[in-house]
Amino acid sequence: MTENRIGVVVYDRESRPDAVLRQVAQHLKSLNLRVGGLLQEGLSGDAVGCGTLLLEDIGTGRRIQAFEMRGSGTRGCRLNSSSLAEAGGWLRAAIEGKPDILFVNRFGRQEAAGRGLRDEIAAAIATGLPVVIAVGKDLMPEWHAFAGPEFVRLPVDPERIATWCLAHAERVFSASEDVSS
Repeated sequence: MTENRIGVVVYDRESRPDAVLRQVAQHLKSLNLRVGGLLQEGLSGDAVGCGTLLLEDIGTGRRIQAFEMRGSGTRGCRLNSSSLAEAGGWLRAAIEGKPDILFVNRFGRQEAAGRGLRDEIAAAIATGLPVVIAVGKDLMPEWHAFAGPEFVRLPVDPERIATWCLAHAERVFSASEDVSS
């Protein structure tokens, strides 16, 4: 049996994972772990306009607005493809940096449809790095079709996510110590 190096934080509308993932990433960094990838922060809109969705590169702190700014009078939100492409570059750079733990903000509707950051997520999984990714409960069938059965379901709970991350980071350290011995 292969080792489950993917921690899927399963959430629903009542348990959005963004603040919890940010808390865990900050905690892991405080323990001197190399943490990379993307986090997101959403700010609600009003009846007239779309909310704000910021994607953040954990390693550099760079942020980008993920929704198109379509002006007043428009309805609904639309992801900005150039912003996603830029964030995808940040995620690829994080993967190449081989962090101890890699966070990916979401496997969402775009990724389920074969777009968005799907290629970057596939590349992250292929590296064998420990990956933490948020997936909505309603998208779990698409996630399973994409990633297969080799993942661990994690609740939106900072202690449980951090414990999983630390267990997998330990394995990263153990493997590198064995090589250098």
